[in-house]
Amino acid sequence: MGKRRRARELVLQALYESEFSDRTALQVVEEQIERRGPSEEGADRARDLFLKTVEKRDEIDRIIRSFLENWDFERLSLIDRNILRFALAEVLYFPDVPSSVIIDEAIEIAQRYSSEEAGRLVNGLVDRAVKEFRGGDA
Repeated sequence: MGKRRRARELVLQALYESEFSDRTALQVVEEQIERRGPSEEGADRARDLFLKTVEKRDEIDRIIRSFLENWDFERLSLIDRNILRFALAEVLYFPDVPSSVIIDEAIEIAQRYSSEEAGRLVNGLVDRAVKEFRGGDA
């Protein structure tokens, strides 16, 4: 597993934990980094992605809601919502990451931590975001 995959998984875990924590977002991600001990590059990547996802969460959630068809945002599992959140944050705010990598990684993480159906959902929504916000650069 590569550094970026580990960073994304750390982000997922930190996002999940932050839903139930009274600590600041920065405290949550720093504790996750300390516990998981990624490389310096991985820690920086995870921190940047986590903080951008948290900072832009309302905007990202609006986009996810607008993309959902015949499905209610609140019915998405917390894991699926958070995978979609960090994947859309990458699409929107990390232009250095190739779209195909974002999509593939989000699908793999969804299938690992959620379900095969979640992988299909993530694929459809993240692909749509790439087409809309990156001009189809998948």
